[in-house]
Amino acid sequence: MIMTDQDHDGSHIKGLLINFIHSFWPSLLKIPSFLVEFITPIVKATNKQKTLPFYTMPEYEAWKESLNGETNGWTIKYYKGLGTSTAKEGKEYFRELIKQEKRLHVGERDRW
Repeated sequence: MIMTDQDHDGSHIKGLLINFIHSFWPSLLKIPSFLVEFITPIVKATNKQKTLPFYTMPEYEAWKESLNGETNGWTIKYYKGLGTSTAKEGKEYFRELIKQEKRLHVGERDRW
């Protein structure tokens, strides 16, 4: 399970780890669901009734645009990294681990 920040730096580190595994143990990538990514929100929007997690900035921007850019009544929290999450949020992530997992699939067409 790869656990990196959801930002550009985290994506870059994730790519480096995948490349490392491919370089030294390419047969591991042929095992279905061998690679799993632990995803956390990069932005959360919270109001009195609910919390909306966004796992990509385009997803958040589309939601914000659907509100015509008006986020009044919503508290927006940007997660710079995994350390930005509170202890409560960390426990929630691991309590519902299946929701935080993203299986990475490497196919025949993928080029390294």
